[in-house]
Amino acid sequence: MPLPYLCNIKRNEMYNLKNKIIMTALVLSVVFALTSVVDAVSGNNVKDFAYNSEKQESGVETQTVYKVKEGKYLERHLQYNYTHDEKGRVSAKEILKWNQDNSRFEKLYCLNFSYTDNEVNVEYVAWNSKAGDYTNVKAKAVYQMNENGMNYMAYNWNEKDNSWNLVTEHNATNWNSALLANR
Repeated sequence: MPLPYLCNIKRNEMYNLKNKIIMTALVLSVVFALTSVVDAVSGNNVKDFAYNSEKQESGVETQTVYKVKEGKYLERHLQYNYTHDEKGRVSAKEILKWNQDNSRFEKLYCLNFSYTDNEVNVEYVAWNSKAGDYTNVKAKAVYQMNENGMNYMAYNWNEKDNSWNLVTEHNATNWNSALLANR
């Protein structure tokens, strides 16, 4: 009786596949977590929102968030513009908020993602209306994969010292070695 395909994968290939899956899940988790934090801070309730996603010819994916009023009316609220790198990973997420006074979306902040083989960096940059660009760097998160698991470090930008200040650091142990059961 032949073994299933997955049983024939070399241990090294399986380790690399597991790292890619973990990194993908990590990036998606970061995007979801940061969006959830913004929603929580602004008092948003998921059932009170509707979403519309569009993919543009330029490769930018746009998601518009609407507030649901009285269970049937949609009111513009936020817009997310996602840009992807050549590998299909999110490289930037731009967040815009609807301004009812001038009936248009206005830029708030952008999350810039950068990747290496074992690291994902997420940088929070606020919109600077005077400069007309995302120049106001506020914070960043660094996720590092290593042989022992994963490290998470959060930094805030210190304008006075012109440097990053470490706010928090978490180390996650390799989950496979933490299991009590044998394979």
